Parts: sequence; C-alpha cells; structure tokens
Amino acid sequence: MVLANQNSTLLKKFPDSERGEETFAEDSLTYGSVSSLRSDDLEFLSLDLGFHNEVPQGRHLGVFSTVVLFVSRIIGSGIFAAPSSIFVGCGGNPILFFGIWFFAAAMAFAGLYLFLEFGSLLPRSGGRKNFLEAVYTKPAKMMSVTFTTYTVLMGMAVSNAIVFGKYVLYGLGFDEDFVNKNSAACNYVGAVLVICISFIHGYSVKGGILVQNFLGALKLLFALIISLTGIYAVCFYKPAEYSSQIATTQLPSLLQSQDVVTVSSVTTAFIQAFFCFAGWDTVHTVASEIKNPVRTLKIAGPLSLGACLLCYLSVNVAYLKVFTYEEFKAAGPLAGSILFTRLLGENVGRKLITLGIALSAASNLFVVVYSTSRMSQECFREGFLPFSKIMASNRPWGAPLSSSLLCAALTCFWLILLPSSGAAYSYLVALEGYSNQLIILLVAVGLFIYRKRNPDVIAEIRANSLGVGALIVLSTYLLIGPFIGDQHEATVSHLPPYPVAALLIMTTCLGFWFMKFIVFPKLLGYELKRKVHMMEDSLVSVEWYKEYAF
Repeated sequence: MVLANQNSTLLKKFPDSERGEETFAEDSLTYGSVSSLRSDDLEFLSLDLGFHNEVPQGRHLGVFSTVVLFVSRIIGSGIFAAPSSIFVGCGGNPILFFGIWFFAAAMAFAGLYLFLEFGSLLPRSGGRKNFLEAVYTKPAKMMSVTFTTYTVLMGMAVSNAIVFGKYVLYGLGFDEDFVNKNSAACNYVGAVLVICISFIHGYSVKGGILVQNFLGALKLLFALIISLTGIYAVCFYKPAEYSSQIATTQLPSLLQSQDVVTVSSVTTAFIQAFFCFAGWDTVHTVASEIKNPVRTLKIAGPLSLGACLLCYLSVNVAYLKVFTYEEFKAAGPLAGSILFTRLLGENVGRKLITLGIALSAASNLFVVVYSTSRMSQECFREGFLPFSKIMASNRPWGAPLSSSLLCAALTCFWLILLPSSGAAYSYLVALEGYSNQLIILLVAVGLFIYRKRNPDVIAEIRANSLGVGALIVLSTYLLIGPFIGDQHEATVSHLPPYPVAALLIMTTCLGFWFMKFIVFPKLLGYELKRKVHMMEDSLVSVEWYKEYAF
C-alpha cells in the first residue's frame, strides 16, 4: 500500500502546525528518516491502516532482558583479549594502565547518560541514527544517507568472532603459536558461529531472545566467577614457577615503565579500553522493542555498566599479579585463558574457563547480531540502498532474516580479509573504536544543539553537561592522537593505518550521498522523491523514485 497517494487525507488529518510536512510529503523531506515519523502520525497509521507498533514484534524486552543486552554486549572478548595490548601501549606502567581504565569507565558513563537523554527524547529503534538525524538536518539527507550507508557497511561482528574461535581452539588443546600466529582456523570457527546465530535470529524473534537470555544469564554467572577469581589472585596467588609478577606494593614498581610510551600508543590503548565498555550505546537500536523504555533504560544502563567496571578491575589486577611484562605482552588475545590456566590449573583453567570465555564471546555475538541486524533493517527502511525492500522485510518468518544474513556475510568477508595473527584483532578493535569515536563526538555536540533549539523540552533523563563537554574534548583528542607519532603501530599486514581506513570508509559513504542526491540528479535532470509504504509485515518503509523536469 502506498501512503504517498494519501497526502490529501493526511492534510485533512493533520494541520501544518501538527503534521510536520517532512513526514509524508514526497517533496519536503528534511532528513529522510522513517524513524522520524511522529507519534501522532503513527497513531493515524494504527487507526487507518492496522499498524499497531513501530515494529511488528512490539515491546517485549523487560528490565532483565535489557540488562542481558547491556552486559552481553559490554562483556564480550575485550576484557580477555585487549588488556595485553593496552598494557603494552602504556609502556608497561601499572599506574598509567589503571588510569586509562578508570578514565575509559568515566567516559563510558558520560556517554551512557548522553545516549539516555537522547533516548528518552526519541524512544524508538535506531539509536544514534535517530539522534544524528534530529540534529543535523542540513544539507538535506546528508546525515541520513551517510550514516545509513556507514552502518550497513560496518554492520559486522568480527572482533568477537575471532576471539571466540581462538578460545575454542585453545580450550580444545591447540598450542598457543597455532592459535595466535600460524593458523586462520579461529577465523573460520567464528564465521560458522555467526552464520548459525544469523539463522537463529532470522528464523524466530522469540527463539533468538530465549537463547540470548539463557546465554546472558550464564554470562552474568561467569562474570561473578571471574571477579571472584581476580580477588583470589590478589589475595592468595603466589607465583612459584614463573618469574616476578608486575604488580607489587612498592610505589617505584608501580610507577616504572617497561617500554617507550608515545601519544599514539596511549591513544590507541585508550581506544581499546573504551572499546571494552562498548555496548552502552547499542541497546537504543532496539528501543522500540523495550517495555517502558525510559524507565527500563534508566535502571538497566547504570546497573550494567557499574557491574562490568567492577568485574574489569578485578581481572586487570589479576593480570598484573600473575604476569610479567614480557609474558603479558606475548599472551596477546589469549591473555585471559593463560591467566586462568595459571590460577586454576590445566584442566579447570585452560579447558573449563577458556570455554567459558568462548561462551562469553558467543553471548556477545548473539547480541551484536541481534542489534546489528535491527539497525541495518532500520537503515534499509529508508530506501537509500539497493535491495532495500528485501533487506528491510521480516519475511518469511516474521524476523529480520535478510539483515541478519547480511551481518554474517560482512563478518565472513572481513574474517577472510584479515590475517590470522593476533595483531588483526587489535587492528579491528581500533578501527571500530575510531569510527565510533567520531559518531560519539557528533552525538555529543548534537545534544547541545538540540537543547538550544528546544529550550522548553526537558528530558526525563538528563546528562551532565560537564561530562558531555569532557566527552567532546576527549573524542576530539582521540581522533587526532593516532596521527601523532609512528603509524607502524596502527597498521597490520597489507591494510592502511586504522584511522586512515576508518576515514576512507566514512568518506566513501559521504561520497555515496553526494553522487546519489546531488551530482546525478543535476546531471540527468531529475529530482528524487519518496513514497512511504506499509509492507506486508506491517513495517513502514520508503521508496525513492525519479521525477524528471521534462
């Protein structure tokens, strides 16, 4: 059913002061978002067209399910795979190491409340996409098209797939050199899991959530176990057959650096630490599926992030208690498994805990595929990209199978492209983190713009202005920092330095908007207009068509 042909009805339903012409009019779109449909417009659709929710599955996620989404997304592979490279980036200085972790946590809380405020103002699926579109409305459609294209291109779950494969192989008895350096088998193991998860989420919304919640509950239990293990390492572990550990109670040892520290290395270390808290911003992508989203997110967000911080601190202290600098550096992404092998022995530590870490990564992958497929589906509903109608659909089983399989396809592509070495993981984490930092900067600046434009609108959850300002300063520094100093640390194999790669991807997305909506229409003499559709599965989507001037 094409809604564009019903504009006359809409004009009668909504006077200009209430309707908002950008929502349905074919030629008056300001920032081109299906998610910009206003609540009164959606009410009209519900009454006249049988549309009952923003998404067919409705609001079905409670506080527990939302906590599971937060924790499963935050605690993935990062705390087990990234601390080694973070510590090396800090030059082996324990004080600087923990300083970066605390600062990353503080900025994560600032970012959490930034998104909670925006999310309480725009409580529907889309998250950062909605926030950016609501603020950056000029040039027309630039933000929508650029962000939509970028989101789809980067809609993957590579980093945790790599770690899942590594920990499964290591837990099954393969040696460290085979897992970390000499084989791409871990990439293939991770790819198989992502494909399976995509089919599960694409087959049944309810079934996928049940599996996700079950794994999330196991992850909460596992987080408690590793926290207690960290306390055990601090209080009772005595390194007998290994050389002296990093952490001691002597101040000179805590202040001592083992290697050269540069602006670039510290910046990269912070990006990786910040990546370990990633997830506080992704739950908003499924806000239309959360019951009472403002209240639920207000409870689940800080609770989840605080619990993850305590878990991280416990494990990081254990790392420094058990490892020497050289051992920690050599461990790479397998640091978590080697840590628990030393603490609990070969059978319990290497096999049980290592597979537990793999389970943690698998739980994270379930949430990443779930949220990524929803986000990609939201983007395809805008109609900017090829095959949008197919990719936005919930057919044939009432779940986003097409967008889930796209996530699997992009993940497999990167897993084949990346080398098998441990450095590939750090490269990809930094690449995702760098791109994410630019988006966070735009959202943070956008909040102040939104407040200034709407002084009478008071959000139910309000972010601290000082924290948001600090986030802006920090993000600006993190975008510049990697270009200062040696770029060798920022690259891997045949790929360009990660900040260059991230900017190239974003520039490509911007170029797509410029060519599709500026250059080609002017050269070929047509204007792009839209029709808003109600699809068979009750999702609203947009179709763009060409209207020639002659």
